[in-house]
Amino acid sequence: MKIKFFSLIKLDLKKDEVDYQLSGSKSVKEIIKLLDQEFDNYFSRKLLENGELKSGTIVLLNGRNIRHLQGLDTLVENKDEITIFPPSGGG
Repeated sequence: MKIKFFSLIKLDLKKDEVDYQLSGSKSVKEIIKLLDQEFDNYFSRKLLENGELKSGTIVLLNGRNIRHLQGLDTLVENKDEITIFPPSGGG
């Protein structure tokens, strides 16, 4: 499974993607926990608020927004690609 990062995530982590081998299906919520283990809880702090995606956060599974699927409960397989855009700021 490939996870691509954009915007501030890419700049903060100095990486534009990571690859993982999954054993079976995992939910997007479980994938965020997996990323948190590698990146010191960065993803929960950046993307989640009260256990839900922060407003403005975009997580795509194979090009489809998980908000239009099963949200954080959307299942991910090894063949899949996740794309993460953090909430944007500015004005």
